[in-house]
Amino acid sequence: MKVLTSEELKERWSIFSKNYQHYNECATAPVAFILITSLGVTSEFGDNNKCKSILEVACGPGAGTKLCLDYKKDSTKLTSTDISNEMIQLTKEKLGITNQDSNEISELNFKIQQCNAEQLPFENGSFDRYFSNFCLHLVASPETMLKEAYRVLEVGGIAAFSVWGRPENSNQFTIVKKMAEEIGLNFGTQSRSPFHLNDANKIRQLALDAGFSRVLVGYTFVNSPIQNGEEYSKVFLSNPDMQSFIKTLDNDTFSLWKSKIVNHVDQILSKGEFIGSEATYIVCTK
Repeated sequence: MKVLTSEELKERWSIFSKNYQHYNECATAPVAFILITSLGVTSEFGDNNKCKSILEVACGPGAGTKLCLDYKKDSTKLTSTDISNEMIQLTKEKLGITNQDSNEISELNFKIQQCNAEQLPFENGSFDRYFSNFCLHLVASPETMLKEAYRVLEVGGIAAFSVWGRPENSNQFTIVKKMAEEIGLNFGTQSRSPFHLNDANKIRQLALDAGFSRVLVGYTFVNSPIQNGEEYSKVFLSNPDMQSFIKTLDNDTFSLWKSKIVNHVDQILSKGEFIGSEATYIVCTK
């Protein structure tokens, strides 16, 4: 079973960054909001409104970053990070940072930098809040990422993570493969499934093993704004892995596969059902 290294992840997301921003980011924002809310950034309950310093890991093109900036207090520090410099640049563009040599918005107590989620360049106890949206299931060692989150949090700090949910509730990510199998196509990949952390009990135990004293876990569904099968095929046949696979197919086979995808999506939508995906998320206290 192949697991991508940090360098391979960096290369993959750098190549896919603009496509991801254009087609996929909109579906991640609702989950980012759940994570930010779980940190207490948007509320006034108890001591929740007293968070001093937030770390965002794997900011991507910046949807969660912008949400956090919109809701946090100006006095609260936010440090956003990503392994891909291209994602960092897209986030800076979203936030209106036009000077390429600048990595901060000082009046908002905001900084952004490139780093590896499994090797954070921060001292122990540097933050009291941490969130990472759809990254934990991608890294080579989720255990290491969780331990790093635990390390950089102060005692009493809160971390929130999301990953892909259960495949049976995530047609957005299963239609392409299902339609391929119906016509005898096999992706031939031995890569670790992005669904490998979907089980609530498994991911909760991983966080407890990393040292967190309390871990709450749940599921949420996010519908895609996709309106028809043609839109779906454009989005989900555009990622690097799909493009590499498509190059191995003759035109007739590809056309048959694509038509089945388009028709299947249109049938789902015609029944009044959403195209979308489930997220598993955890909220952890140190």
